Amino acid sequence: MEKKEFLNFLKGYFKSHGFEKGKGNRYYKNSVENEFLCEIDVFKSNYGDFYYLEYAFYLGKFEKPYVLDHSSDKTCTPFIFNRFIFDDTDCAAFCNYLKYSEEHFKKMLDENMERAISPPFATGKKYLQENLGTLYRNFLPAERVLPLLFDT
Repeated sequence: MEKKEFLNFLKGYFKSHGFEKGKGNRYYKNSVENEFLCEIDVFKSNYGDFYYLEYAFYLGKFEKPYVLDHSSDKTCTPFIFNRFIFDDTDCAAFCNYLKYSEEHFKKMLDENMERAISPPFATGKKYLQENLGTLYRNFLPAERVLPLLFDT
């Protein structure tokens, strides 16, 4: 699959799962009732013809246009995140779009969606709480994230 085909495939795939295209290669799905916004960020590696797909759950209530602060640990919109996994043999985190077919990408995306993206929309923050440290990571100070995640 060529780069343009790959990016168009991702656009259609995420749209079919309720995500809206944002700026660049970012996709958003808001969950007002669960008080989080899921972002999927598709970005090219600096080290080859690879892409990374990261997912983040921003904690809080959001309205369009989505304004997320990424400026510093002290002011950044609180979130937890991780990367999509594509292949056990390829160090997992990067996506070699030249190597695989559309069917392979769909299968791997489906597995990632079922494991890490879709459950919080069905069960709310409980799934995020139970899987913090495994499916989801936090690198912001705990006092900025945990109160919003656990509603304390």
